[in-house]
Amino acid sequence: MAEKFGVQVTQKAAAQAVPAIGAAGGAIINTLFIDHFQDMARGHFIVRKLERVYGYEVVKDAYDALPKNG
Repeated sequence: MAEKFGVQVTQKAAAQAVPAIGAAGGAIINTLFIDHFQDMARGHFIVRKLERVYGYEVVKDAYDALPKNG
């Protein structure tokens, strides 16, 4: 009887852990997305500031002159 009870307790604990594991995974994915898009926004607004100071064409020419990977 103890073996049967132990298996039921283990299955119940595993079933209760599934939502917590899903929530933790979702939180990690959200954090990664937030970090990515904050970096993209930071870069975007840096380029916008450079365009206001130096002009669109100067910034575009400087970007085009950068070595390309790939």
